[in-house]
Amino acid sequence: MMKKIDSYVERVSWERIHMTLTLVTAEAVPENTAFYLIGDGNNAEAAFQVAGRDGCRVELKLNVTNSGINRCVKNGTYKLLLTDEESVYSVAGYRGTAAGLEGWGRSFRYLGNKGVYTIAFMLDEYSEETELQLLFYNAVMRNIGHMPPNGEKESFGQRVRKKCRAKGKDWMRRTLHRWKERVYRIIRRHHKPGNYLLFMSEQDDKLALNMQAILKRMAQRGVDKQFDIHYSLRRATSGGRTVKNSIHQLLCVARADIIVVDDHIPLFDWMELDKATRVIQIWHAGAGFKGVGYSRWGHHGCPGPFSCHRQYTYSISGSTPISHFFSEQFGILDEQVIPTGMPRMDEYLDEKNRAEVTGRLRRDYPAINGRRVILFAPTYRGRNRMNAYYPYELIDFERLYQLCCQKDAVVLFKMHPWVPGEVPIRPEHADRFISMNSYPNINELFYVTDLLITDYSSSMYEYSLMRKPMLAFVYDKVQYAASRGFHRDYDSNVPGRVCTTFDELLDAIANEDFQSEKLEAYIQHHFDHTDTHNCDRVIDWLILDELPQSYRAALEQKRAEAMAIRHKHFAFLDEAEAN
Repeated sequence: MMKKIDSYVERVSWERIHMTLTLVTAEAVPENTAFYLIGDGNNAEAAFQVAGRDGCRVELKLNVTNSGINRCVKNGTYKLLLTDEESVYSVAGYRGTAAGLEGWGRSFRYLGNKGVYTIAFMLDEYSEETELQLLFYNAVMRNIGHMPPNGEKESFGQRVRKKCRAKGKDWMRRTLHRWKERVYRIIRRHHKPGNYLLFMSEQDDKLALNMQAILKRMAQRGVDKQFDIHYSLRRATSGGRTVKNSIHQLLCVARADIIVVDDHIPLFDWMELDKATRVIQIWHAGAGFKGVGYSRWGHHGCPGPFSCHRQYTYSISGSTPISHFFSEQFGILDEQVIPTGMPRMDEYLDEKNRAEVTGRLRRDYPAINGRRVILFAPTYRGRNRMNAYYPYELIDFERLYQLCCQKDAVVLFKMHPWVPGEVPIRPEHADRFISMNSYPNINELFYVTDLLITDYSSSMYEYSLMRKPMLAFVYDKVQYAASRGFHRDYDSNVPGRVCTTFDELLDAIANEDFQSEKLEAYIQHHFDHTDTHNCDRVIDWLILDELPQSYRAALEQKRAEAMAIRHKHFAFLDEAEAN
């Protein structure tokens, strides 16, 4: 028997791209009640996740950038349906004021304000029952040429100049994109599936550590002989694009059966890859705090609704509990993130390598011997590689030097590779301050480090396994959270003391107040594996496509559930509307 339960949305809250509705019902709904976003024709667009229950209150959560098929909720006007699909149903209403609805919505700007994705709430003005409606709308803004005042005629020259201005770089870029897509499709049409493996980066013209580790292990096992391995490596973000390397990149991508990437690939933001191409993201950062991709939607530099990240077949993570950080930022399913561990950790955790590197560092840098070693390794500030910097004026080098003398310590400065120039070390401080900017592998420095000072960098991830103290110097934590965004609470997740001023930092070093008790819980949360087989898992599970059945089955089930939801049609709503 059909039964309707009165219900209304009491409030809406947001956590980045996650919308949570607090639904109040006249009576407690059955446990098997499902909650759907219903669009035109009474068809389901997505299902809400039940985040909590308390009597007649239910917390419903939805990631607005992923409706279950790695796409944003599509444009449309929706309502919230409660149903067990047999007897109980209710379309959620609203009991507040019109002004109250205005504060519930959100607008996420993207691609340098060229587009905006908006979620708004309103009431159905044609319904007598104050049904709540949710409007999802993606608006892409386009350049509009100058319109002359009424009565003013444009000359031929003015019209030509206006057209050129209106077209401009965007028109040239779109034209180039169309030609690239045509070339890609032609090559793919004649492509025979094989073993073409492409390692690709747009951030550097040399292989990053994760890629180096995978290739080295493939060679050790002889697995590399099974593939035709190619490379497309360039510093595109800092002006490294040329016609030659762009053609090379396109040809490599069009021929590739498997593509391994470690960062954002702009080409994939607009060119949809063949579904047969397997794309594996081995993200360079283990588990930092900086908002990336869809975790920072609405902030400068965030992706559009369709982006490179949507095209990943798999991504990797260090543990199951942190996998959702990666799925959120890439706009993919949790089940597509596989906790293989980071490939570069294998060599790092190898005891023989640790002994050899430690000995070499102590020979090459005798100033560290017999002293406490402090490693200062923050991330960069600025938008990208072209304008990256670090505000050295915040460091009181004289006071830090005096403290080093008291503690018999030496400071190694290892700035982010994007920060240009050298650390401003004065000659009188050179006996205790050493710039390690040219040193290629920061992980090796962790072997001889007694105290790490960092900020939002993922370096704390690898360093934590040394089980040695660390401090976070985050003078701009509030501004950074507001502009760049975090994908989790910062203070409670840092495995050490958080310092917001340089005075606090010096006090923490002087008093050895590191809050190291946080460390063990951090390690347990962030690492499923602390062995030296991360590369093997990436190679076997993802490159050789021998994913364990448990992961494959979970992913297939999730995809099947998402498609089943989108094929649901609620006929009883048709009947109710007809009556």
